[in-house]
Amino acid sequence: MRFLLGWAFKLGIIGVIYLGMTSGFSVKLPEEVLGYKVPSEAQQWVDRNAQIGAIGKQTQDGLKSIAGSFR
Repeated sequence: MRFLLGWAFKLGIIGVIYLGMTSGFSVKLPEEVLGYKVPSEAQQWVDRNAQIGAIGKQTQDGLKSIAGSFR
């Protein structure tokens, strides 16, 4: 049972991270979840992906304004 709970927890975290990457939904990982310490590498990875998403959104907005000027 503990094995299944551990995997369910890990897959849940991966699902949240995946949602954050694909939907533009900003995710901030807590330092500790259910007694498990979240690795600093995971937090850095989530922060980096949020920055990449923000840059992508800025680029998309800029390209839309450029395309609007050609009409």
